[in-house]
Amino acid sequence: MKIRIPRLGLVIALVFVAVQLGADDSASYNGLELTAKSVSRSKRVSLQDCPPGENIVRGVIRPVEDNEFATIQIDVKVLPAFDGGDVPKPLLYDDAGNEYKTAQSFRDVDSKESYSCNFSFRVPKGTKVSRIAIEDASLDISGLEK
Repeated sequence: MKIRIPRLGLVIALVFVAVQLGADDSASYNGLELTAKSVSRSKRVSLQDCPPGENIVRGVIRPVEDNEFATIQIDVKVLPAFDGGDVPKPLLYDDAGNEYKTAQSFRDVDSKESYSCNFSFRVPKGTKVSRIAIEDASLDISGLEK
C-alpha cells in the first residue's frame, strides 16, 4: 500500500502538468478576454480586421524575400466590463525581444459577444515567436507552434 501512494501522487502530478501544458494562455484587456489558440506560417494571408468583416485585403510574401507571415489566432470574448473605445493593434515579440507590427486592426469590437481573429505579422523565416501583446495584456505563444 505504501508503494502505491507515491505512484498515485506521481500520476496526479503528471496529469496536472499535462493539463497545464495544454491549457490556452488567456489575458484580459479593457473588458476583453483574449485567448491565444495557434501560430501558423504562410507566404499568403488574409489581412481582415478583427472581428472579421468585409476587408478582403491579402498579404503576399514575394519569392525573393527571406520573410514569412506568422499568423496568430486569438479568440476574443467581450465581457460586460468592456467600456468601448479603441483597442490598439497587437504587437508580436520574438525570443530575442524584437517587436513586429501588423497591418490589421480591431474594429467594432463589441459587435459580437465572441469571435476568433487571425493577426498576421511579417517576420524573417524561422523566427521563434514568444508572445503577442496589446499594451499590458500579454499572451505566451511560444508553445503553440507545431
